[in-house]
Amino acid sequence: MKKIGLTAIAACMAGLSVSCAYAQLTASQQEHLWRAPKENAEQLVSQMSTREKIGQILMLDVRNWGKNAAGEPENVTVLPAELAKVIADYRLGSVILFRENFINTPQSYQLIQDLQKASYQLPLLISTDQEGGYVTRLREGTEMPGNMALAATRNESMAQRVGEVHGAELNALGVHINFAPVVDINTNQNNPVIGVRSFSSNIALVNSMSTAYIKGLHQHSVLATAKHFPGHGNVATDSHFGLPQVSYSESEWRQSDLLPFKNVVAQGIDAVLTAHIIVPALDDTKVISKKDGTEIGLPATLSKKIISGILRDELQFKGLVFTDALDMGAIVDNFGASEAVEMALMAGSDVLVMPLHIWDQQGITQLEELYRYLETESQKKPELAARLQQAATQVVQTKLANKLTPYSPHTLDFAKSVVASPEYKRFEKQVAENAITLIKNERLLPYQLKAQNNLLVISDENARNKIVSDELQNIASELKGQQIAVSSLAFKLDENTLPNDLAENIQANDLVILITYNLKAKQTAAQKVIDQAAALHKPLVVISSRNPYDIAYLDHVKANLAIYGITGFDVTNNNRNSLEANIKAGIRTLFKTNDSHSALNTPRGKLPVDIRNPQGDIIYPFGHGLTY
Repeated sequence: MKKIGLTAIAACMAGLSVSCAYAQLTASQQEHLWRAPKENAEQLVSQMSTREKIGQILMLDVRNWGKNAAGEPENVTVLPAELAKVIADYRLGSVILFRENFINTPQSYQLIQDLQKASYQLPLLISTDQEGGYVTRLREGTEMPGNMALAATRNESMAQRVGEVHGAELNALGVHINFAPVVDINTNQNNPVIGVRSFSSNIALVNSMSTAYIKGLHQHSVLATAKHFPGHGNVATDSHFGLPQVSYSESEWRQSDLLPFKNVVAQGIDAVLTAHIIVPALDDTKVISKKDGTEIGLPATLSKKIISGILRDELQFKGLVFTDALDMGAIVDNFGASEAVEMALMAGSDVLVMPLHIWDQQGITQLEELYRYLETESQKKPELAARLQQAATQVVQTKLANKLTPYSPHTLDFAKSVVASPEYKRFEKQVAENAITLIKNERLLPYQLKAQNNLLVISDENARNKIVSDELQNIASELKGQQIAVSSLAFKLDENTLPNDLAENIQANDLVILITYNLKAKQTAAQKVIDQAAALHKPLVVISSRNPYDIAYLDHVKANLAIYGITGFDVTNNNRNSLEANIKAGIRTLFKTNDSHSALNTPRGKLPVDIRNPQGDIIYPFGHGLTY
């Protein structure tokens, strides 16, 4: 190790040499730092100012900047000069990208290149949430059907290959860390935020699938993140809007939610992301909410007992700890932005994710206030200063150990050849087809089309109907001598109001395809559709388009299958995408081929969860799945 070279770098990072301001490290300097990541990280951080350390531990959202002519937030697809200046001036260490940032491969590649050019000395740690299925960020990428669909295949090699595809595409664009996999056990059938994002309610299946997926990501040097510690599967509130509470006893938690995290830590997971949930069995601390002055529990993200005491000390986790987004209602409403950052840091997190929005000049003002708050508090509190030093060192060490550079190791042409390649899209289709789970079938499926067919599609949304209708037309063009005329109705299936012409529409069609989405109660409009079709002697099939549990809230269903997702939906920005592979595989499973001997797709999936009726009885157990 050349001590002189390292000292010069450290001095430069500390702002002691004006000649190196805004300069990137040379390849030679980087190689020196990579040789001893721990020691060099400690030395570099010891030379940083407090503001530079703060920059290293913040991960900001650069989703929007300013507003367009209609007064709506302007998506950042090209890096604005103002944001580039913020990144450099505030010595930011990390950035998280969203679907708004990823339009296509050339644009995404260039945006990440420009973000890195704006970094100060050390490269930015670039992250995103490419879970697959319900949560996907790359608009042009290979989404994959999602975790619960993947678990329905029971195929570990497929899980690893999905990780490889995600890893290859992210790496080609310059993304270093994927906030995946979700290792929460979906034990609550009515969980509003996890659901199909979980692999399963079965611990062994969660462990095998997540282990395989992580291996896949690592094949392409993308860091994996297990979330949401200490387990988000048994909640009934969405932490984007409220503060969920987990009612497990400590013994129950240790025999369930803890185990997948224990597994991935043993497997060498790179990072863990915390959950904004209250777990009184693990930390019964009470605090006063800034929102309304009421007494509330302390969420895990802000709990030293949970993050430091269990994750760090008990599980001996040595990697990075990220908070879930600190701008979620569960945190910012109850604790305040600056205070929450301090509490999360003191609890044991290393990277504070999205404490505020840097979407305009007001956001920059708030960022400056956050820096001043942490500077002031760290001067008064030696323990806070020590944690800041420790967290910044952990971030820098991760960058050095993984040989991050401020430039892409790949060319744009390479990225274009990898992202959404025909090979990857074929594999996506294969996973989706293997995942389709036939839950019930009373001699209705596969359905034999006639020469001329009139099909009625019913769902909650016209957009959802169009997706299905388009695939039905694709099938009609594929099959010879069979025409399909599609009509559709859209109304709220989880409510009670029916369109006046429902019976007329059912009567005019040969088959009704009812597409449900996360039903939670019986005696809804969905049930009335089923009853009317039965009264008119019209065959009807139910497709559970997201969670597989909908059959629990319906009676007299003749045929039901689960596709584990029809749209991805980010509740932080109302940005949807169609999961075309899931939809196409599900619709193809309904019909026979021309020769009548087989289906266009034969169902092979097995339930990754128990399905319980409203009384709590298991009506379709884990592992259930019919075929033709």
